[in-house]
Amino acid sequence: MDASALPAPGDDDGVSRRGFLAGVAGISAGVALTSVAEEGLWPQGAAAATAPVGPPSTTVPLPTTTEPEQLLLTWGADPATSVTVSWSAPGTVAQPAPVLAYSREPITAERPGRVVRLPEPKPLDVARRYDEASSVSFTDGLNAQTTYFYHVQLTDLEPDTRYYYQVSDGAAEASTAGASFETAPSGRAKYRFSSYGDLSTPSWDLNASGEVWHESCDNAYYAVSAIENPGDGGGAPLFHLLNGDLCYANLDVNNAPGVWRDFGVNVARSAANRPWMPALGNHETEFGVCDHAGKPGSAPGGAGAQGAAGNYWNGPYGYGHYLSRFLLPDNGVTNWDGNHLRGNFYSFQVGTVKFISLDADDVIYQDGASAYLNAAPGAAPETTSSGAQIPNGTVTYNYGYTGDLALTKADNAAVPDPDSDTPNLQTQWLHRTLAEARQDGSVDMIVVFMHQCALSSSSAGNGSDLGIRRAWLPLFDRYEVDLVLSGHEHDYERSYPVRGYDAGAHGTVVSANPGQTVGEAVDTRRPTVVATEPTTVEGVPAWNTAQGTVFLVLGGGGTNGPANVYGVDQTTGLPQAKVITERNAITGSQAAGFHRNSADSVEDAPWSAARNPSDAYGYAIFDVDPGRRRGETTITMQYFAVPAVSNEAGAAHDGSTTLPSTPFETLVFGRSVAHKPLPPRHHQPQQALRAN
Repeated sequence: MDASALPAPGDDDGVSRRGFLAGVAGISAGVALTSVAEEGLWPQGAAAATAPVGPPSTTVPLPTTTEPEQLLLTWGADPATSVTVSWSAPGTVAQPAPVLAYSREPITAERPGRVVRLPEPKPLDVARRYDEASSVSFTDGLNAQTTYFYHVQLTDLEPDTRYYYQVSDGAAEASTAGASFETAPSGRAKYRFSSYGDLSTPSWDLNASGEVWHESCDNAYYAVSAIENPGDGGGAPLFHLLNGDLCYANLDVNNAPGVWRDFGVNVARSAANRPWMPALGNHETEFGVCDHAGKPGSAPGGAGAQGAAGNYWNGPYGYGHYLSRFLLPDNGVTNWDGNHLRGNFYSFQVGTVKFISLDADDVIYQDGASAYLNAAPGAAPETTSSGAQIPNGTVTYNYGYTGDLALTKADNAAVPDPDSDTPNLQTQWLHRTLAEARQDGSVDMIVVFMHQCALSSSSAGNGSDLGIRRAWLPLFDRYEVDLVLSGHEHDYERSYPVRGYDAGAHGTVVSANPGQTVGEAVDTRRPTVVATEPTTVEGVPAWNTAQGTVFLVLGGGGTNGPANVYGVDQTTGLPQAKVITERNAITGSQAAGFHRNSADSVEDAPWSAARNPSDAYGYAIFDVDPGRRRGETTITMQYFAVPAVSNEAGAAHDGSTTLPSTPFETLVFGRSVAHKPLPPRHHQPQQALRAN
């Protein structure tokens, strides 16, 4: 955006200069999010005085005020020069005349900065491209609440520069909020980023709503605090990667907008100050009354008939709330149904590292998104406050939503189907993006982040998914992806470097789908371990990622469903993993009730290097050092395990947690780390962890 073309404060831009400046001048340091770290990452202040009894079973009204909240930053196409500023109205009333002001100096009445005015809200329509300043409305399909979101794409910014911004609702007595951010450095530069997934919402006393939602847990509050004040004292990261399952709103069918609001208010304590870059997870897929492409259903009988007619998606692919709230870098891909896939998957580069966000819902075999599966015979449809009805046996399953995949017998891989009129677009885009990154002399390392797991040995959680192994691991191998970060499992796990796969049937069916037999061998495309002994960099254990990709499960953001119980082969005591090798079957009928199968197979997991059975929660801090020459970039990871906090009423819930200052693991990843064997005493913790 050309800043010189913006209207100056006082131009006839739909909000009076007097009203806007009065709001800016009246904002205090305690409200301005620029100082949240100094203010101790203040709690939001719940509406309830005592803990409510579980998630509400009816729709909770949203506010009708318009003051801006839920401030959210994301990177634009080039993080050194472009940042998108987003915010929301609290509830069901649009802001009268939303405005953003930004400057390289703190915004005051005397220095109001440059002003961007936003248009009237338009309903989410991903078949159209976003303007540089956009207002979006989205109506939830299950409770009919309409909420409002505002996005300004700032471009032509200066690299490595701090900018200040304020947003206003433009009311007669304007309400404002603001913070600041730093653009990314250009060229070879040091910086840090952070990552975890499966955040959820805090519980009632730390939620803006005062409610307890499904999966609410106070660890979600402290996880945000940890990003602003990491345990090593080294300062907050430049940006954060959020590995899917943001708030679990699809579990609260009557209150998805309210859950999203509590999530947005909580993460704004950090996301107002630095970009939060998400990946789509299975819990971002929600029930509604649209067809799969997001068009309103047209079945006779109104909202109550839509689910039975197959119109049970909440916006495009069920992602309506997510796509309304996040305006992410554009991948330039238009789906076969005419929708632009901006934000579903994307890439960006900071310094010498290329980051790629993927939507694994497109390739996974696990069916684990929105589902109404009632085992009771003759169960009635799930009926919501809008009158929408979801029949028993209904599930959302987005496998292949960007196109078809076909298996290749030679290597048990899945590729965009060459014989289809609609080959898989995301996998084609990933292939192009990885190839271009490896041909780009400015890219030393590639980090992929997504939600579901190619490698996980959690026995309490979901397990590994053959769909990802088939579709994307061959590309990760070919283009030597360095790190793959995921969530999905509410725990921590790290793999050894892997490259290629162990040919043959290394899995065993233990929970048969129709057509399978318990005990039969199955090819799980088990990744091949290429190194089990680390090297060292200045005495720190280090892994050469040019030899193989390291997979990290970072799913301990905050949900109340920990999954840090890991599989063990009882005959050897070594790690064992569940593997989903085909779509987990939905069996039954309306007359008999419905059931969904779990992971069908297990495999020995020699690739599992470290697991944490003590703490499900935690966060990872990554420090990027580009070195002096091409190829010398290293990434140092510290993983901090966080003790669980009860989400129940009582002293344990009301107290605060002490965030850790000592990392569970510190490791260096790089493509040119020299082979310097680690003294044996450093190996012992890893071996002990493998046996858990």
